[in-house]
Amino acid sequence: MTKLRLEEVSFAYGSEPVIKEVSLKLEAGVFYGIVGPNGAGKSTLLKLLDRYLLPQSGTIFLDNRNLNSYSLRELAQEVALIPQTSHYFPFTVREVVQLGRTPFNSRFQQPTLEDSSIVEASMEATGVTHLAGRLISDLSGGERQRVTIARAFAQQTKVLLLDEPTTHLDLEHQIRTCQLLQARSKQGVLSVAVLHDLNLVANYCDYVFVLNQGELVREGPPGEVFTPALIEEIYNVSVPAIYHPKTGRPIIVP
Repeated sequence: MTKLRLEEVSFAYGSEPVIKEVSLKLEAGVFYGIVGPNGAGKSTLLKLLDRYLLPQSGTIFLDNRNLNSYSLRELAQEVALIPQTSHYFPFTVREVVQLGRTPFNSRFQQPTLEDSSIVEASMEATGVTHLAGRLISDLSGGERQRVTIARAFAQQTKVLLLDEPTTHLDLEHQIRTCQLLQARSKQGVLSVAVLHDLNLVANYCDYVFVLNQGELVREGPPGEVFTPALIEEIYNVSVPAIYHPKTGRPIIVP
């Protein structure tokens, strides 16, 4: 079973600490949410998990192996990251999704039949098959976001890291994306998403980490974490205790 572990990890931009001695454990089969106010360190934490950034102290382990010991190719076969902002070449949608297979092929190797099948399945799962022949530069922000998710799905990694994956998406596709991530987790993928929408986290995540000023201040199932007291402490907003009549999960409404 795939596992990620952080042991007293800290990181700073210059002299400004952003992550402060954070320790946490994650395992496959669980859909994790990371929440917190602006500047809490959420995106930085994801970049540390992907080794885009290196801890200045502490250690990160993937399957009991120091993350620093992986080659870039090895890591790309294990971990996929969807950043807040993606930059695109003037490729078609199918070509962009095909990039997800790059870690598994040699530089000049043509896509195999298996690669093509994975790409088609990834586009279908994210609802972008009908856009396959269009240039990604011609798409809306929401469409591009779904293509980026399809590319990560095509990578077929054990770990999936997503920074605001529902940005630019309409309500339908926000829900479908969270359902997809939830389903991937049940299939054995270790999925971690930074989300600002607490209701999406409350409804779809199995476990949530709350960051504030670079520190891990609370963790647990959303129903235990998202209390009125916690929301007021972290976000300075008073909310009543309201729960979904069918799921029993909390609903955050000011």
